[in-house]
Amino acid sequence: MNTERTLEMQILLQQTGNIFNEKDIPRIESQISVHKYLINQDIPWVITEDDATFSWQENVFHPIMSVMNSWPVRQAFKHLSDAELFFAVSDHWYYLLSKDDKTSAFSAAIDYAARYGRGMGKFVSSLANSHTAA
Repeated sequence: MNTERTLEMQILLQQTGNIFNEKDIPRIESQISVHKYLINQDIPWVITEDDATFSWQENVFHPIMSVMNSWPVRQAFKHLSDAELFFAVSDHWYYLLSKDDKTSAFSAAIDYAARYGRGMGKFVSSLANSHTAA
């Protein structure tokens, strides 16, 4: 990784509230790369790395974090760090999007908590999941 990209990743770690650390950088870069690829499939030009990073923050990171920090999802995964839960929900969302491209971050997080969570958070997410599926 070049020095400029390293600095950009350090700034990104700060912009995401420092929930990630140095070891998460390759995974974040991979997500941004996939995000860029998917965007470029739908437009007649190629977006820059900076644009892809900004878009990833606005369209992936923030939506996941807003629902991930809701009580049922966070309670279902008390044993996971914020970064671990973010990546798990993100992977689940990507999987669900392959089946239905209208799936929201909210639906993905609730579904993930209902399927794989623990305790009261799993129970509440299961109730919410049954209402979102209907």
